[in-house]
Amino acid sequence: MRKITIIAPESFGYLDFLLKELQSLPETQAVFINYSNIKYTYSSVFDKLLNLFRKLVLKKNIKDLYKSKVVLNTVKSNGVQDYIIVVRPDKLELETVIALKAYAKNYYSFYFDAISNFPEKSRLIPYFDTVFSYEKEDVEKYNLTFITNFIYDFDSAKFKSSTCKIFNISSYDERFESLEKMASYFKSKELDYTILVRKEKAETSSLVTFIQEYIPLTKVKEYLLEADVLLDIQKENQYGLSFRVFESLGYKKKLITTNADIVHYDFYNPNNIAVVDVHNIQIPDAFFKTPYEEIPKDVLYKYTLAGWIENVFNLKSV
Repeated sequence: MRKITIIAPESFGYLDFLLKELQSLPETQAVFINYSNIKYTYSSVFDKLLNLFRKLVLKKNIKDLYKSKVVLNTVKSNGVQDYIIVVRPDKLELETVIALKAYAKNYYSFYFDAISNFPEKSRLIPYFDTVFSYEKEDVEKYNLTFITNFIYDFDSAKFKSSTCKIFNISSYDERFESLEKMASYFKSKELDYTILVRKEKAETSSLVTFIQEYIPLTKVKEYLLEADVLLDIQKENQYGLSFRVFESLGYKKKLITTNADIVHYDFYNPNNIAVVDVHNIQIPDAFFKTPYEEIPKDVLYKYTLAGWIENVFNLKSV
């Protein structure tokens, strides 16, 4: 029996697909420890004040200490694993990151974000056997192992519509100005689009739709399938491919993206993917009128969950 433990924060459902795929493999036991669900409850007002002192003076947060302790104890109770892979290890106590290695035959980490956005991750690299990253610059600078995100779902369901529909869902961050520029462009071209922006504080806009609650991935899928084109706005300092790219591949949707590096991937097809500069948006009208062109299966395989698992864990689906 091959034992695999994935330790990660809330992934909005993406890692649930990875877990399910791993669990479907014969003689494979996979566990997901979602440390976002580990909550510390103060025992008293004094306990809360004491933690405030710890944070201000000792730079330690009892909530983080508790979370790390639960993660380590859970791993201990499960015994030595063939693989432990940690996502966002910078969210755990250093002592825990170090201690976990004793329970892994292969100790990995996957950096979802650029190290420049979370510099503390650079000091954690030596504690892992392998650190995977989809940021090519980080791979070269820190001698990491390159891997992309993955196509977590396939579905070619088609919805009949008289217009070309464009869809994007994002959190409110530095991308918002770019989203507004894209929305303004779509509006000027009389294109049918839906751009949802999650922001905790209620707000209104004539260009985008604000939402306050997270939409589960199952509901997001409905929007994705109803769209003809997906919009991808890359974050600052991010050049790795977002999950929006892999949703476009899995659901056979065209893609508009600000990530210029996408042209260097073997699945790139200008008929399917339009690379834009938000300061000078130019998309040929034909892009919205021509059908999606299929990508060869042998090209797609390395980006599928099966291909990702084979690459990372050396496990192949039967």
